[in-house]
Amino acid sequence: MEASLSESIQQMVRPGKCVDLYYPDPETAQKQCFRTTQNTRYIQQFANLSGGSSVLTIPPNNGIQDIVVTMAIPDLSAAQANGLGLNRGWGYALIKQVSFRYGGSSQYFVTGQQLLQNAVRMAPNGTARDDILALGGSALNATSLQAGPNYSYVWLSLPHTVPTAEGKLPPLPSDLLTQQIQITVELYPIGSVFSVAAGSTSTLGPSTGAPVTLSLASAEFQVQQVLFENQGDALARRVDMTTNALSYPISFVQQEVQIPITVAAAPDTTTKTITLTGFRSGEVKNIQCWVTRDADLSGAVKNPFRWISPENIVVTYAGEIYARFDAGSSKLWNLVNGRLTPGAGDVTLVDNGAGGGAGVITITTPSLDQWVELPFGQSFDPVTAHSMYLSGKPITNGIVNMTFTMPLNYPGTTTPLDAGAYTVHISYVYNGVLMFSQGTCDYVF
Repeated sequence: MEASLSESIQQMVRPGKCVDLYYPDPETAQKQCFRTTQNTRYIQQFANLSGGSSVLTIPPNNGIQDIVVTMAIPDLSAAQANGLGLNRGWGYALIKQVSFRYGGSSQYFVTGQQLLQNAVRMAPNGTARDDILALGGSALNATSLQAGPNYSYVWLSLPHTVPTAEGKLPPLPSDLLTQQIQITVELYPIGSVFSVAAGSTSTLGPSTGAPVTLSLASAEFQVQQVLFENQGDALARRVDMTTNALSYPISFVQQEVQIPITVAAAPDTTTKTITLTGFRSGEVKNIQCWVTRDADLSGAVKNPFRWISPENIVVTYAGEIYARFDAGSSKLWNLVNGRLTPGAGDVTLVDNGAGGGAGVITITTPSLDQWVELPFGQSFDPVTAHSMYLSGKPITNGIVNMTFTMPLNYPGTTTPLDAGAYTVHISYVYNGVLMFSQGTCDYVF
């Protein structure tokens, strides 16, 4: 189709190709090549409901998309629930780690903290971020624990998954594999994630100093599959995959590094210095960072996702500064380089039994779980179902230095930070590709 003979100066000098925006045009329209259907019928029960490991095996057959874990806390009696509580997103708190292996690929791990952080940071909007956390398990106190069963829905963050239709990757083509996909979820003992108020008389054990003795009412994996309507469309039936390979771009998250720090009584304005190590070979796109108070994860009252974003951050590699965020400016920088400010809405569990009163866990004080993204690669989001390569930074000597200070208050509140032991969580994000050939696949970084 020929363009109009009369062109403006802008049409002549601007870069780009001519696209017809008046009539339907192949340049502005796309269509699916192969007809498919989608289902969520593949379900597998957990082998262990009191903790430990359960393995999901997916036979090599169809396209594999998202995987969701559904868990249920049983209905408790008043005597059992007395003085107990569970934090918002308790399903993620239950998960110690997840391992994944695609066919004959290498096996990798992520922690429960990373699962949630990966899910909320990739959510398409702020409402979705809050909903992902809330769907991971509502915050519960003694009253709501008696109105069970209470469910948690945990989306598993794996290299091929994205928790939204925006930018969703094509399904993982397990039809190119001859070995099964294996996902292992390791749970903490179920009772270890409960908050216990002072003076609790729960018959589940905490009044004697022992952890709560409890098992899940149920737990299962559920897999979303994409199937060809005509199996003759499968790549292995059209192409000799013994001599060819399929490149499947992914974003790979390495198992987190945890670095202990100490925070003095507020206001602690001292500069903390940490060394980030453990980088694998490959291109680092960015570093995800958040800080937790140790007592929030292991104390009597648990707020495991009360994440704190550091301030006055300086990240250097080989003497060159790559990220400098003075004061709390990282929030704005992460917003303008992404879509959203780095935070998800949460609530805080409080022990109203402290000081000798009756044992009661209350759900109060809306708060914000915050993190910071420290970029190496250029920021750009094509918002497409197929990936766009943006280069990262190879960390050849494996050492990055970071200095920062801690904020005065917990995010979203006016409550000063407690003094004590804290942990910095560091999660490295890499460019990666899964190469499928000869019935197996492996990572290329």
